[in-house]
Amino acid sequence: MPTDSIARLPTCEGRIDPVFVDAATPISVGRSQRTIPDRLRRHVPFRDAHRCQVPGCIATRGLDLHHIIHWADDGRTDSCNLITICVRHHRMHHKHRLGISGNADEPETLRFRNSHGIEIRRSGVSPAPPNGPPSSIDGTYEHPIGERLDGRWVTFVNPETPPNQRWKEPALTG
Repeated sequence: MPTDSIARLPTCEGRIDPVFVDAATPISVGRSQRTIPDRLRRHVPFRDAHRCQVPGCIATRGLDLHHIIHWADDGRTDSCNLITICVRHHRMHHKHRLGISGNADEPETLRFRNSHGIEIRRSGVSPAPPNGPPSSIDGTYEHPIGERLDGRWVTFVNPETPPNQRWKEPALTG
């Protein structure tokens, strides 16, 4: 029995979804169709860890598959040209406020640019939301041109205070 037939046996009646490759790149459909076939529709989000690929975005729901080079501009429906992005960033891209380029099969080559052409880079930091007011500042503040900081105009919002109680009008005395 040849080895090819043994490899095909589990995929015959099972629920295994094979990804056939050619030189370590998943075989895709190229320019033959614009719509993304089911196999690629499952492969690309898996490759992208089911997350929006825009640096700093943590969206894992409402994800779209996007042609990096649009199909209308002779882009191919191949895994290297398809990227998982959230609906918000997808709209931003089509409004020319987010540029995307590179090979999606090689994530280190992907480049994202804002509407001013400045590259958006991955920082590796996952910021945590504040859990209270900032700590007090040690030392004194020196303004760069010598002006003073008036504490009356500086306020911090306590996240534990409900929004409707943050800015109450002072009671009028009569």
